[in-house]
Amino acid sequence: MTRIRCRPGDPGRPAGDAGETLIELLVAVVVIGVAVTAVLGALVVAVDSSALARNQARVQAALRSWAEQVTAVGDSGGYSYVPCAPVSAFPDPTALPSGFTTGKSVQYWTGTAWSGTCANDAGVQRVTLRVTAPGTAWSSVTQSLDIVVRRPCASASTC
Repeated sequence: MTRIRCRPGDPGRPAGDAGETLIELLVAVVVIGVAVTAVLGALVVAVDSSALARNQARVQAALRSWAEQVTAVGDSGGYSYVPCAPVSAFPDPTALPSGFTTGKSVQYWTGTAWSGTCANDAGVQRVTLRVTAPGTAWSSVTQSLDIVVRRPCASASTC
């Protein structure tokens, strides 16, 4: 009968077996693969989050600029309230970043609720401005802002 000599302190291995087993190598490769996948996934999330934050900031800036442009028309002195004003009465944005899209709509106050059609102008209009930034499914951003336009008072008694 042949005896296998073991090293002192390592009773489970023969003395000539100093390498790693195939199972140990496969487990090590799997563990490293899982770690690399987790790191790459975190990197993708960080990049998408950054793109989303950048698009949100750009959309907010464009929307506020457009709102300033619309309200400046009313503040300039040359603008007068237009009863039942159509959407085209309000200016389109200028200097919009490439790929951005816009939309606007007008609703009219009836005295009790907002309406999409103007039968009798009560002197209050709500203009909704919308700006959309292009991007992936995760980083595309759409924001809107409502501006209320009032008919100016001719005197304190008519307000």
